[in-house]
Amino acid sequence: MPSNLNFSFNFGVILLATLIFLLLTGFLSVLFYSNNLELSFTTLILGGYNNFNYFFLRVMHNTFANMFFIFIYLHIVKSWFYTSNNNMLVLLVGIIIYFLSCAIAFFGYCLPMGQMWYWAAIVIFSLLSILPYGNLIILYLFGSFSISSRTLSILFFLHFISPLILTLLVGVHLLSLHWSLSSTTSDFLDLVYFYPYYLIIDLFIVSVYAFLCILVIFFFWFYFFESANFLAFNSLVTPLHIYPDWFLLFPYACLRWIDSKLIGVFLLLFIILNQFTLPVIASYFKLFHFSILNILMVCMFILLTFFGWYPSVYPFDYYVVIFQFVTYTLAFLFLALYLFKSILFWNL
Repeated sequence: MPSNLNFSFNFGVILLATLIFLLLTGFLSVLFYSNNLELSFTTLILGGYNNFNYFFLRVMHNTFANMFFIFIYLHIVKSWFYTSNNNMLVLLVGIIIYFLSCAIAFFGYCLPMGQMWYWAAIVIFSLLSILPYGNLIILYLFGSFSISSRTLSILFFLHFISPLILTLLVGVHLLSLHWSLSSTTSDFLDLVYFYPYYLIIDLFIVSVYAFLCILVIFFFWFYFFESANFLAFNSLVTPLHIYPDWFLLFPYACLRWIDSKLIGVFLLLFIILNQFTLPVIASYFKLFHFSILNILMVCMFILLTFFGWYPSVYPFDYYVVIFQFVTYTLAFLFLALYLFKSILFWNL
C-alpha cells in the first residue's frame, strides 16, 4: 500500500461495510414485502406496528441507505483532490457505480407507495417521455394510465437484481484501485505493508462508523423518513411540494425552473458527468486556484441540496436560480478546461 494515504481514503472501506449491511437487511426485508399496489403500504406500516423486528429491519435498511449516499458523496469529493492520471479505470467504474446506486435508490424509494413516494415516482417516470417512443415505454412500465401493481413488480425485480450487479462492479473497482496503487503516487518503492498498518486503521474507522450508525438507528432514525410518506398514496391529491429524498435533491434542484424537459435532462446529465471530470482536471492542473474552484463546486452542491428541499416560493426560488447559474457556469468552465487539456495533450 502507498505510504501517503490519509483518513479520507477510509471512505471506501466505510462504503464497502455499508453495502454489506444493505445487502443483508435488504434480503431479509424481501420476506415481508408485497408488490401489490393496494397492499405495499399497508404491509409496511402494519408490519412495523405488529412486528418490532420488521420495523427495526426497515429502519436499519433506510439508515444504511442514507449513510451510503453520505459517504459516496464524500468519496467523490475526495477524488477531486487525490485522484491521479493512472486511475482512469477506477474513475470510470466509479461513475457506473454512482449511477447504478442512484437507480437502485430510486427503485427502492418507490416500493413503499407512500404519498410522496407515489408522486415522486410519477415525476421521475415522466422524464422518460423525452426518449423516442418514451410514452410507450411509460405505458409499458405503468401497465395502465398510472402506477399499478405491474410497475411495483418491475421495480421490485430491479431493486432485487441491481445490487448483485453493483457488488460485481465494486469488486472491479477495488481490483483496479489496488492495481493502480490507489493514490497519487506512482513510485512502487514508496510502499508499506497493508497488515498491520492500514488493517488496524480500517478496523478502527469501521468501529467508529458502526457506533455512529447505532446512535442514528436507535435515537435519530426518524430524520431519514419523510412525514408525508406515513400517509398512503392518493392518486387524486397532489402534494403541495413534490421532492425526492435528500441525496437526489442536487439533481432535482438543477432541473427546477427549466421549462423544456429535454434541455433540463441534458443539463442534468451534463452536471452529473461534470463532477467526474474534476479528478482528471485536478490531476493535470496542480494549481491552487483549481482547488478553490473545487471547493466552490462543493459549496454549490450543499446549497442546492439544502434549498432544493424548499418549495418554489419567495425567497427560495431566487436562491436556487442564483445557485443554478453559478453551478452551470462552473460546469462549463471545467468542461472548457478539460477540452483545453485534451487538445494540449493531443498536440504534445
